[in-house]
This record gives sequence, structure tokens and C-alpha cells, in this order.
Amino acid sequence: MSDKPLPAFRAIAAPLDVDDALLDRVNDRLGVPRLVRPESDAAAPSPPAQRAPVEKLTIEVPDYLLDAVKRAALDRRTTARHVVMAALKSAGFAIDDADLIEDGRRVRGRSQP
Repeated sequence: MSDKPLPAFRAIAAPLDVDDALLDRVNDRLGVPRLVRPESDAAAPSPPAQRAPVEKLTIEVPDYLLDAVKRAALDRRTTARHVVMAALKSAGFAIDDADLIEDGRRVRGRSQP
């Protein structure tokens, strides 16, 4: 361990004793938005459509084509997978909308099928 002195931290102030009505008035004056809870679960969004299992497709393409696909993905702020899938769909291949997602990153905290 080093012999450096510990930094001097400020003490944390005690919580203020202010009633909710006073806080509401101050918040209204400052334009602070309120938390609004939904009336019921009827407005809850339906779960997203189930995606089909995926398989890996490896193909060799000229480097200029790969650069063009990546550039198109960058310009559209999407993935190269989405650019290729959209091109296949426009060429007449049947692709479900649930599988044609713009951002193919995995959602953390949920297991993918």
C-alpha cells in the first residue's frame, strides 16, 4: 500500500424534509414532466413476431461488392445482413418481415431462439 493520504470527501447532506405538494408546485413551475402510469394493460404492445432459426451462409464476392454492401449499410445506418436480405427480398425471395430487422444485434437479457 502507498503512504498517500486519503482524499477529503464532503459529507453527504441529509435528505430534505419537503412535502410532495410543494415539490409538485415547483416542478409545475419549472416544467418538469410527470410520470403517468397507464390505466390498464390493454395498451401494452404485443410481443414481437417470432424470428425463424438462422443458418450461416458464406459466399465469396469481389472486394468491391463487399465494400459497396458495407458502404450501403453504413449510409442506411443498418447492417450488411439487412442490406443483403432487402436485396434478396426485392429480387423476389420470400422473406418474413420479422426476419428483416434493420439492427441485427442481439438483445441483452433475453435468450435468442
